[in-house]
Amino acid sequence: MKFAINPVTQSLVLILGLSSYSYAEEVTELDTMIVVGQQNSYLNPEVSTATKSNVDPLDTPLTVNVINQQFLEDIRAESLEDAYGYTTGLSRSGTNANSFTLRGIASDLNSIQVNGLPGLASRFGSPTTANVEQVEILKGPASILYGQIQPGGLVNIITKKPQDVASLRFDVSSNSYSTGVSEFGEDNSFTGTVDATGPLNDQKTWLYRFIVSAEDTNSYRQDVDTQNYYLFPTLTYRPNTETEVTFGLELQSETRVPDDGLAVLNHDINQISSFDTHYQSADDTAEDKGLVAFATFNTMVTDNFDVTVDWRSVWHEDTRSVYETRSVDNDTNTVTLRDRDNENERQYHFVDARTTGSLWWGGVEHQLLAGVNVGYEERDFKRQTNPTSDVDFYDPDDLTSRTGNYTTLNHRVTEFVNYGAYLQDTIYLNESWTLMAGLRYSRQDVDFERVDTGFTDSSSSDAFVSQGGIVYHLTEATSLYASYGESFNPNSIEDKDVNGDNFDPEEGRQYEVGAKTNLFNDKTNLTIAYFDIKKTNVVEENLVTGEDELLGGIKSTGVEVELLMMPVENWQIKLGYAYVDARISDNPDDNIEGNRTPASALHDAYVWTKYNFPYQIANGTVGTTLGANYESSRYTDEDSTDRVKLPGYTTFDLGLHYEIKQYRASLNVENIFDETYYIAGSSDSSIYGGDPRNITFSLSGKF
Repeated sequence: MKFAINPVTQSLVLILGLSSYSYAEEVTELDTMIVVGQQNSYLNPEVSTATKSNVDPLDTPLTVNVINQQFLEDIRAESLEDAYGYTTGLSRSGTNANSFTLRGIASDLNSIQVNGLPGLASRFGSPTTANVEQVEILKGPASILYGQIQPGGLVNIITKKPQDVASLRFDVSSNSYSTGVSEFGEDNSFTGTVDATGPLNDQKTWLYRFIVSAEDTNSYRQDVDTQNYYLFPTLTYRPNTETEVTFGLELQSETRVPDDGLAVLNHDINQISSFDTHYQSADDTAEDKGLVAFATFNTMVTDNFDVTVDWRSVWHEDTRSVYETRSVDNDTNTVTLRDRDNENERQYHFVDARTTGSLWWGGVEHQLLAGVNVGYEERDFKRQTNPTSDVDFYDPDDLTSRTGNYTTLNHRVTEFVNYGAYLQDTIYLNESWTLMAGLRYSRQDVDFERVDTGFTDSSSSDAFVSQGGIVYHLTEATSLYASYGESFNPNSIEDKDVNGDNFDPEEGRQYEVGAKTNLFNDKTNLTIAYFDIKKTNVVEENLVTGEDELLGGIKSTGVEVELLMMPVENWQIKLGYAYVDARISDNPDDNIEGNRTPASALHDAYVWTKYNFPYQIANGTVGTTLGANYESSRYTDEDSTDRVKLPGYTTFDLGLHYEIKQYRASLNVENIFDETYYIAGSSDSSIYGGDPRNITFSLSGKF
C-alpha cells in the first residue's frame, strides 16, 4: 500500500488523533479515588546494566534503553526480536539469537547476555520472553564491566525472580497469517506459558518460581515450522534482610525446519524469488538444546558495602542437517546448495564477584565498584559436507535424497580461559556535578585443535580498557553528560599474519554527549544522545601480498532520541528516532571502503501508543494500542559488487484488549496493511522477509 505522505508522519497523525480522548474519569466513593483505565507505565526509574547496581538513569553518562515486561506484554512479544523494532539504533541482521546490529556495529554472542553474564541456552532463534522481567540495552563500548565485546553495545536480559507473594499466571495465544501466501486459518501457531511463584514457608525465607512454556509455530513459509519447549525453575533463600541466595535452571529444547531465506537474481531485490519459496528440504532439521545452571549471592559486609557473586554455566548443543544456500548463478537461474551436517557443542562457565559501596573522602562521596571475573568456554564444532548441487531458482523442489556419506570433515575444538579485574569510581562532587572513571584489565588464553588433521595451536592476548564520564545536573530533573569508553575483542586464533603470529585484539572507542530529562512529575522521560564510534584492528586481506593484516576499520556516528510519556493515567506514548551513519572506514578493497556496514539503517524510527478508555464496559477496561515502525534501506553485504539493497519500509501494528479483574483478552494485528518488506540478508542468497499480516488472539490471567 502506498501513501501520499510520509508513513512515519501518518503514524504520528494517527496517534495525535487519540488526544481527543486524553482525559481520565475519576469516581469518588467513600473517600477513595478510582482512576478508570489506569495503566502500568513503560517508564523505568532505575537501570542496572550500566553500573552493575541500580541507579537513576539521570546519574549515568551512558545511554540505556529499557524494554519492560508491560511493554513486552502489550506488543505480544513471544521472542526478544519482536521488540527490536521499538528500540532505537538496533537493526536485525538475520534470524539467530545474536543477529542484530547496535549503532551500526555487528554483534556477536557476547553482545547478548543474561543477568550480566554471557552464555545463551540457544543459538538458532531469538531468546524467548517467557522468563524475561525486562531488557536493558546499553549503547556503546561495555568492556569496562563485561570484558570482550563489540563497541556497538550490549543487550542484557534480566530474568524473573521468585516473589514473596503467591501467584499463578497463565498466558495462552493463537495466531494465524492473513495474506496472499497464507490465508487466515491456513498456518496456525500456538503458545502457552504458566508462571507460578510464592513463598515455601511462613517466614518467607524460601521462595520459588516455576515457569513452563511451549510453542508450536507454523510459518507462512512453505514446509517451515518450529516446536519449542522451555522450563525455568528458580529458588531463593533469604536467611535475613541483608543476605539473599538464588539458584536456578534453564532447560530449553528447540526444533525447527531450517530456512535460509530467499534468493535474488542479479543482486536486484526486484528479482527476488516468491515470498513462500523455500530452498531447503522439508526433511531438513535443526535442533537446539541447552541446560543452564546459575546462582547469585548477595550480602552486606559492612553498613556501606555489599558483595555480589554471580555464576552461570551453560551446556549447549545444536545440530543442523540441511541443504544450505550458498550462491546464485544468474546465467543459469539456479541456486547452489550444499548438503551439510553440523554438530556444535558449547560450554560456558563464568563467575563474576564484585563489591559496591560508598566512601567519603574530603567531604566528597565516592561510589565504588570493584570486581573480578573468570570464565571458561569450550567450542566443539564438527561440520561434514557433500559436494554442492543446483536447484531451479523458481522451482527448487528437486532436491536429491541424503546418502549420509559425507565426503568432507572439519572438526575444530577451541578452549578459551578469560580473566578480568575492574574498578569504577563514581564521584559526587556536589549536587550538580558527578564524575565517573573506570579501568579494566583482561586476558584471554586460547588452545585450538583441528581434530581431523591433528594441528594444534595456542595464543594469549590481553588489554587495558578505560571509561570516563561527567554528568551535570542542570536541574533536579535534567542532566547533561559526556563520556568516553573503550572496548576490545580478541581476533580469531585461526587468523595469522605473514610471520604466522596471532593478531592483536580488535579495539573500539566511543565519544558520547547527551541530555536526559524527566518532566511533569516523572511522567515524561526524554533522552537525546550523539555518539562517535571507531573500531580498528579488523583483519582483512592485503590485496597486493595476499596476506592477512590489521587493515580494516569501522566508523559510526549518529544521533538517538527516545521519548516516553504518560500524560494521564490511561494513556501513554513511546517513540524514538535514530540516525546511524556506520561505514567501513578502512579496507584495502575500493569496492568496500566507504560503504555502509551490512544491516545498518541510516534512519530508523518507531512510535507506540496505548490508550485505555476512561469508562468501564461490562465491568471491565477496554483499551487500544497502535504502533508504527520505520527503517530506511540497508545492504546485505559491505562489498558493492556482491550486496543487495533492501528497501526501506514502514509497518503498522494495531491491538485491542479487554481487562476485567485479573484477566485480560487481547486481539493484536501485526503489519495491518500487509506490507512486503525484508528485515535482513546475506549476500544475494539469503534474504529474510518480514512477516506478513499476522492476527493473534491471547488470553491471560492471574490467581
